[in-house]
Amino acid sequence: MKNKIAISLLLLIFLFIAGCSDYQEDFTFTGTVEEILVEGEKLVIKEYDGLDEGRKDGNVYEIPVDNVERYNIGQKLEVTVSSNTDADVWDLDRMKFEIKRVED
Repeated sequence: MKNKIAISLLLLIFLFIAGCSDYQEDFTFTGTVEEILVEGEKLVIKEYDGLDEGRKDGNVYEIPVDNVERYNIGQKLEVTVSSNTDADVWDLDRMKFEIKRVED
């Protein structure tokens, strides 16, 4: 019985460690808040000034935030996107966002 518990505990620890992969920075963009989705606690941000980094102006992203009341429509933000996967997908469960205000 003790062996089964020990094996189960080791398996649980292994699965936890395997699921905690490191996040790596994918890209950073600058954009403006176009819409605030209060119920989903997300910002709709339209990218601008992306041409110098090989990105495309006008990309629109939905970014989850902790407190939507901290943001305003038209506000300029710099967003750093990190993910824990190599796949080129927009999967919010595998992404983290660092948001900084941009001064005019």
